[in-house]
Amino acid sequence: MKIVVVDHVYLEEEHIEKLRSIGDVEIFKDMPKNSEELKRRIGDADIAIVGWSHLTEEILKAVEKLKMVSIWATTCHYVDLKTARERKIVVTHVPGYATEAVAEHVFALLLAAARKLLLADKHVRRGEFDWRPFRGLELAGRTIGVIGTGAIGCRVAEIAKAFKMRILAFDKYPNFERAEEIGMKYVDLQTLLRESDVITLHVPLTPETEGLIGKSDIDLMKEGCVLINTSQGKVIDEKALIEALKSRKIAYAGLDVFEEEPPPKDNPLFKLENTVLSPHIGFHTLEAAKRCTEICIDNIVKFIEGQPQNLCQL
Repeated sequence: MKIVVVDHVYLEEEHIEKLRSIGDVEIFKDMPKNSEELKRRIGDADIAIVGWSHLTEEILKAVEKLKMVSIWATTCHYVDLKTARERKIVVTHVPGYATEAVAEHVFALLLAAARKLLLADKHVRRGEFDWRPFRGLELAGRTIGVIGTGAIGCRVAEIAKAFKMRILAFDKYPNFERAEEIGMKYVDLQTLLRESDVITLHVPLTPETEGLIGKSDIDLMKEGCVLINTSQGKVIDEKALIEALKSRKIAYAGLDVFEEEPPPKDNPLFKLENTVLSPHIGFHTLEAAKRCTEICIDNIVKFIEGQPQNLCQL
């Protein structure tokens, strides 16, 4: 059994030893430069662990021995699942490993936006000390709209409750029992957009959610709302978001994800002062990274035992 780690994955020595107890292991710590290099890395592997590389139809059809892909992430979109199913390649992911990490990062972005922390920090570092330009917003009493109420969305709602916020939620498959426990109210998407002071996104990237928030949706939002995205960049029409930030329709955006990652150096978001940007680090705490690796390897063990778990579904 040959296992290849094809790109960036958090590995401690104990993880490497566990993989070696399963089979022959080859580890790459950088990203492949192109699809040909990715094909070579997978080569004759039986199992591939993937952190950030995209296994497209072309890649999957070129690696004849591959039997399993263990994605080191919650999302499944790194693998062409249709081709994987046709090739009888089992694909697994790691749901729920970063719930606390991402939910906490939402509030890191939100508080930085609400209190203009990045601008204030630059101001002080320039040797200035005028408090007047940095009037912020209090979260208490304001309305937060949570789009997507899986584990992360619900945890965000719980934290929002501690801030004494009113909580609205939208989900295609609402969990009314959980909503009652937390104290959040399900509404339709249009109502959420119209009534929320803060909007935060927690949906997977699917054909249905791509472009979920576009210009017409932004037009419904409150003047001066705050938008937070720690889910997937393509859930928001980035061009429409940029225009809304320029016009101050959206007062501030906290973004951990982008339409293209890494974003091009000339991305207009970089020039806007009413943004807080981070490089897809919502998941990235020591605790979450270790948890993700442990489950990722356990997925491999279960596959070998003939009891695959955490399967990605089309």
